[in-house]
Amino acid sequence: MILEQIFHLSVGREAKIVVRGQVARNRSEMIIDYEFLIREKHDTDFRAPIGPNHPQYWKLKKSTAEKSQLLQLEYSGISRKQLKEVTREFKRLVGPGYTFRYQNEIEERTKYLKGIRVSALSRRLLSVA
Repeated sequence: MILEQIFHLSVGREAKIVVRGQVARNRSEMIIDYEFLIREKHDTDFRAPIGPNHPQYWKLKKSTAEKSQLLQLEYSGISRKQLKEVTREFKRLVGPGYTFRYQNEIEERTKYLKGIRVSALSRRLLSVA
């Protein structure tokens, strides 16, 4: 099962969270995995937040799968509240009777994730542009 949800961020960027659920062998457990994508104002398609031209690309390639996914989440601008909202919606769509396990323990590691912060001056500049 796949759930995609798009969030409009305050800096003129859109962020998409793709939640994939895969039923485990025992049929009562669902394994959840996330993918984080962004789209700037001038882009037509969604892309990964950290690509080959990004200054932190080297860190992404050196990291484990879990750490690289956390880096993608951090640079996407998605807040912890938005991540929890999508996870809650996914669990609601799947329905009762499943226990959920995470591919990478993202929710527990996003304790201080705040999303993109924009000052009042930046908001005014973005609204004019």
